[in-house]
Amino acid sequence: MEPFMLKGTVVPGKQLGTRLGFPTANIAYDPSDRAWPEEGVYAGIARIEGDSRSYAAILNQGSHPTAPGGAPTVEAHLLGYPPVALYGRRLSLTYCRYLRPETRFPTLNDLQNQLAQDRESAIAWARECAPELLP
Repeated sequence: MEPFMLKGTVVPGKQLGTRLGFPTANIAYDPSDRAWPEEGVYAGIARIEGDSRSYAAILNQGSHPTAPGGAPTVEAHLLGYPPVALYGRRLSLTYCRYLRPETRFPTLNDLQNQLAQDRESAIAWARECAPELLP
């Protein structure tokens, strides 16, 4: 099976990832405009237009049930990328390994703890499959 790829322009989000220590680049998408992978969290690859480097990333596709509201998004936390806003930049994302379903957590602290585990899972995937993506 071919990895799923998405290209889009980074749009502002809720800034929740930044507050939790996991800043994300958000790409709005229309879930009805094509066949999409299962909503959830993935390890993947992020490429910023104009940047020669690729980054391992944690990708979340869905409706962010712990902090609902707004349209569905694909969010990418780029591992090893400085927390600099990418608004208006073009980003391509490749979904490489499904990590878990999108989940509603009882507290933001629980979500933050899960994001730390997701980061470790994405790092483990990159060490195994794409070590050149790690900082």
